[in-house]
Amino acid sequence: MPVSEYMNRLKKIDVLLARLLMLCLFLPPHLQVYVAIGACSYFVFRTLSVKQYSPYTYYLWALLLGGGYLLYWLAAPLTPESYRRFVFTLCERKAAYFLLPFVFAITAPDFRKLIQSQLIFFAIGSFIVCMAGNIDFLYHHLIIEKSANALSHVHYRIIFERFTGIHPTYMSLYLCFSICIILTNTIGTTRLQRWFRMGFVYLLLVFVLALFAKAPILGLVLVGMLLLIENRKSLYSLRWVGASLFAVLIGAYAFVPFFRQRATEVLGVFESGKHEQITDNSVHIRQLIWQTDMDLLTRCWLTGVGPGRVLDLLHQRYFFHSIYRGYWVGNFDPHSQYFYDWLSFGVVGIGLLLIVMIMQFRRAILSQDKLYLFLMILISVVFFTESLLSRQQGVLFYSIFTSLFFFSSLSGQKTAAR
Repeated sequence: MPVSEYMNRLKKIDVLLARLLMLCLFLPPHLQVYVAIGACSYFVFRTLSVKQYSPYTYYLWALLLGGGYLLYWLAAPLTPESYRRFVFTLCERKAAYFLLPFVFAITAPDFRKLIQSQLIFFAIGSFIVCMAGNIDFLYHHLIIEKSANALSHVHYRIIFERFTGIHPTYMSLYLCFSICIILTNTIGTTRLQRWFRMGFVYLLLVFVLALFAKAPILGLVLVGMLLLIENRKSLYSLRWVGASLFAVLIGAYAFVPFFRQRATEVLGVFESGKHEQITDNSVHIRQLIWQTDMDLLTRCWLTGVGPGRVLDLLHQRYFFHSIYRGYWVGNFDPHSQYFYDWLSFGVVGIGLLLIVMIMQFRRAILSQDKLYLFLMILISVVFFTESLLSRQQGVLFYSIFTSLFFFSSLSGQKTAAR
C-alpha cells in the first residue's frame, strides 16, 4: 500500500474516532465507557507514534485538574468499614475525572484540534437523542396510554429519562452546550447557511424549554447576556433575532404544556398562602435540600464527614423531615457539586474545586476562547443545583470538554466547531 493512501486511511480513522468521542455520551452507560477509553487510548498511541511530546508542565496541570479525585483514595482508609465500599464505588465511577486530563495533556495539539473540529457532532447527537426521546413520549401518550393521562411535565421527564437513559438536567446541559457550539460556529457564511444554523438553534431551544431544567437555562441566559454585551454596538441589527426568540418563548408557553407547567411552578413560589405539600413544587424541594445541606454543613464545615457518609447522614435528616411533615419528602444527595465536595472533604475539598474552576475561567478568558468560557459558565451554574460529578455522564462530560479546552488553550489553539 502506498504511503499516501495509508496516511489518508489513517486520517479517516482519526476523524471517525474523534466523532465517536463526541457521541459517546449518548450511548448506554457501559458502552460509553468503552468507546471513551478506546478513543482516548487511540489518540494517545497516535501521539506517541508521531513522537510529539508535551512539556512536563502539562502533566502538573493535569494533576491539578484531576487532583480532587485523589481525595477519595486518601479518604478510603479513614472511612468506617460500613461505608468504605461506597467510597471505592465512587473511585471507580470518577476515574475519568483523574485520567482524562492526562489523556489530553499527552495528546498532540494536531489531534486535539481534530477532536475540536468535530464538536458539531455533539450537537447533532443531542438533537437526535432529544428528537427520539420526544417521539417515544408521544408514542406512549397517544398509542400506549391513548391520552388517558393529562400531559404532565413530571410524566414527560420520567418517560424521557427512561428512554434516553439521560437525566433531564444533564440532557438540558448537553442541549445548552450544543446551542453554544452552534452560536460560536463560524463555518458557513451564506444567508441560507446562517438561517439553517439559527433554525437548528431554535429547535434545540424548544427541547430545552420542554425539559425546563432551571440551572442550565439560567446558564444559557448568562451566556446570552454576555453575547449581548459583546455585540452591544450592533443591537439594532439583531432586532429580528430578538423578535424571533421572543416568538419562540411565547409559542413554547402556548403550545408546550411542560414549559408552561414548569414556568407556573416557578412563579408559584412567589404566591402567598400555605401549600399542602412541599413535594408539590420542585422549587420548594430545592429549598428543603438547601436547608438540609446547610444544616449538615454547619456541623462539619472544616473537615467534612467523608464521601462515604454524606448520603447516609443526609438521608437520616430527610427521614426526620418526613416524620415532621407527616408525608414522605424523599431522599436526595446534596444536589450541588459545591456542597458535595465541601461536605465530603471540608475546606480542602471546596477549596480545591474553586481553585480548579477559577483556573479554568482564567484560561478561557486569556485564550479568548468563547466556547470554553460558555462551557465554564454553564458548568459553574449547574454545579449550584446538581452533583454533576456524582454520575458517570456528568464526569465524562466535564472531564472530556474541560480538559480538551484547557490544554488546547495552553497550546494556543482556538475552538473551531465544524
